[in-house]
Amino acid sequence: MLHITNGDCAVTVLSQAVSGAILPWRDVLHEGPVRAGLSLEELSRERAAFIAGAGWGDALDQFRDRDAAFRRAGEHDEIVLWFEHDLYDQLQLIQVLDGLAELRGPPISLICEAEYLGTMAPDRASELFTLRNPVTRRHLQEARVAWMAFRSPDPRALQDVRTTSLPFLAAALRRHLEEFPWTTDKLSRSERQVLEALARGPLAFPELFRRTREDPAFLGDTVLGWYLRRLEDEGLVERRGAEWAAAGRSRTRRVPRWLGGYELKDEALRWNPELGRLVETG
Repeated sequence: MLHITNGDCAVTVLSQAVSGAILPWRDVLHEGPVRAGLSLEELSRERAAFIAGAGWGDALDQFRDRDAAFRRAGEHDEIVLWFEHDLYDQLQLIQVLDGLAELRGPPISLICEAEYLGTMAPDRASELFTLRNPVTRRHLQEARVAWMAFRSPDPRALQDVRTTSLPFLAAALRRHLEEFPWTTDKLSRSERQVLEALARGPLAFPELFRRTREDPAFLGDTVLGWYLRRLEDEGLVERRGAEWAAAGRSRTRRVPRWLGGYELKDEALRWNPELGRLVETG
């Protein structure tokens, strides 16, 4: 039996609850390029280069080993997918389902609840394992459409994704689209949350992280640190000793940023919160 899940914290829990091999996916797909037209291995090399450039470590060997194990998934008698309801996990889930769509072999099951695997009691994981749901052709088809849209150079394709089998995916994809500049103030949702947290004065990083946390979870502390460095380069925040502060001025430049298959360089596409859609700004 092969269990595929989001990362190492989940592996720690699952190793106490189930038997079989456990494969962690370990990729923050909502940041950095996820371009269309690349094989799994080609995409992994590009992802590893992005992760190294962001200062998050060397993932190349991990991804190479992960991809090799994933290619051998059909050798197991069952594949069980363990993922959460947040954007980080939902993107991993549709990538994995897309990769399994042509597999003709073992049954595939899915465990996906509005619960966090990394902090779950092993007894609860054991209970969820007995309640696992079979993955159907509809799961695979809907995941394939969503994964293709996420990797598209035109992010508006995401707005038309419809799913009935993956109940958390629509909200997760909407959260992704909220990272585009908004029509109201040209800030993404995350940027606005950082600046609102700093509006009353400088904060040390742990407190800033606490004040910007979301449910479902969105940013880990490592990714927030990377966000802050980008916002510093753009002139929106500044470091004052051990604290972060709002710079008190408009963005001085926009550092290019990949959102799935789209490289955000300007404000040609903005998120309209009233319409709940991306709109062209001319």
